Amino acid sequence: MKNTKNIIVQLCLIVAIVVLILLIYRSVMRPQKFNVIYEGRKAEVVTKLKDIRVLQQFYKAEKGSYAKNFDQLRDFWNNGTMTVVVKEGNVPDTLTEAQALKMGIIKRDTVLVKAKDEMLKSLPNFDIEKFDLIPFSGGERFIMDADTITRANIPVYVYEVRANKSQYLKNMDNDPRVKNAFLGSILYSGLQEQFLGPNFDYKENIKDIILGSLTEPSTDGNWE
Repeated sequence: MKNTKNIIVQLCLIVAIVVLILLIYRSVMRPQKFNVIYEGRKAEVVTKLKDIRVLQQFYKAEKGSYAKNFDQLRDFWNNGTMTVVVKEGNVPDTLTEAQALKMGIIKRDTVLVKAKDEMLKSLPNFDIEKFDLIPFSGGERFIMDADTITRANIPVYVYEVRANKSQYLKNMDNDPRVKNAFLGSILYSGLQEQFLGPNFDYKENIKDIILGSLTEPSTDGNWE
């Protein structure tokens, strides 16, 4: 009987130690797991914002101002045209391009081409059907607007594209990096609530991801 009690006590101690180890491991690993998910999702959002920046550059080069919404960019991709300069002939090593042009060795001409064909050279794997959707948001769109501001009495065209942290950090409990992890549901459930919930443990570290600005003449991203 005494041996049985000792065995039960030992088993209880072992269980308690295992639980304590899991709790310590959980408290240490949760912030790390959150950062892994955050950085992974942020990287995918940034990739799409960089593609949108390229689109806006092409759009402005042809239209003179930035697109205010994604429908304008999509229509430009699908139906727009661009004026490009083509050069015929080769410049001899002994001449500059300006000299060769003046001598008629080379010729320049402007031609009208499909905007999509020209932009595909810079965005070979671009998906126009989903380019405005924020990764991991469940189908929510980036927030975009364009405007004109004045600097030194000169009008400057600006635009801004935004993905809120509440959008790209949705449904973290269903993230494959949580669900496929060892003891994932025990160790990592509730990450979104812990780090982005009412207590906002990471409020100062986790920010909306923004490209451009409506108040400054910048097309940089706040991640750069």
